[in-house]
Amino acid sequence: MQKLKNIILLAAAVGLLYFLDRCLPGFWLTLLLLFGINSILAVALNITNGWANLFSLGHGGIMLVGGYTAAFMTLPVAFKRDLLDLALPGFLLNIQVPFLPALIVGGLVGAVFGSVLALPALRLKGLYFLLATLGFNFITITIAENIPDITNGPMGLRQFPAHTNIWWVWGIAIFLIYLSVRLRRSTIGRALIVMGQDEELASHLGVNLLRYRLYAFGLSAFFTAIGGILWVHLILNLYPRVFGLHLVFNVVTMIVIGGLGSISGAVIGAAIITGFVEILAPLEEGFGFFGLFAVPRLLGLTTLILAAVLIVILVVRPEGIMGNREISWSWIKSQWQRFRRPQ
Repeated sequence: MQKLKNIILLAAAVGLLYFLDRCLPGFWLTLLLLFGINSILAVALNITNGWANLFSLGHGGIMLVGGYTAAFMTLPVAFKRDLLDLALPGFLLNIQVPFLPALIVGGLVGAVFGSVLALPALRLKGLYFLLATLGFNFITITIAENIPDITNGPMGLRQFPAHTNIWWVWGIAIFLIYLSVRLRRSTIGRALIVMGQDEELASHLGVNLLRYRLYAFGLSAFFTAIGGILWVHLILNLYPRVFGLHLVFNVVTMIVIGGLGSISGAVIGAAIITGFVEILAPLEEGFGFFGLFAVPRLLGLTTLILAAVLIVILVVRPEGIMGNREISWSWIKSQWQRFRRPQ
């Protein structure tokens, strides 16, 4: 019965995606794609920051590494070799590969760099580990900006093929959500959660802390890098500064608002922040009010309001919208019965 429900749900999702892909106007389709990419980033980050309780701010650097790796493989040869004359190895300079191999290789390179982040966790805890991961983020951006022969420096890269579409984004997002649900119920997922709640208890229960940290960071970084690659091939530009603290803050806010440890909460938080940022973005550019007066440009307004909302949520509901709960068939059924129950 459960398998049948899952098949029906998957078929409905495919039908809905097909309908949205054909019917949504350009702006709303782009917004849907950004929501899907943010969902991938939030669910991936939830594995380390939510389950394993290893609060990391290094995912911007992982997105940058994955984005550049895939970019070197998908950019046109003429752009890399003739226009920019990048100092890349011949096997990268003279090829342009399909999107799928570039996506996988970029994800694997991101996973390697993410696993490196797990190593400082052996000696650093809490705030010190958080600062170390933030330092990793700044280091990757600085390196990318200072090797122009390879990355084109602060000017970044462009002329990307527009590979990102609704099927890539939401196919990967749905797969990651399903994988996370199964992982949470598995031995590895339970070990990560126990490790996040009490490392000493987990160690006494036989959990190899280093191994499971590598599992958490490797898997999280793989999908974080894929999210970065999808973002690059949607925006069609790649600048190192894009993956700085602003992006890191937005993704962290998603999982905090939705509820640390909750897969459903991560998706809900991604939906809220994506819509919130896009709605407030025009305010930063300034606008006129019925010809009566003009509101000047308010750069940074979105970040300030988002920070204020985050503070309010942390005070009023520190566990987030979902806490550590998940949306399931039984939860939907109970909510429906509660709705139909006469008052």
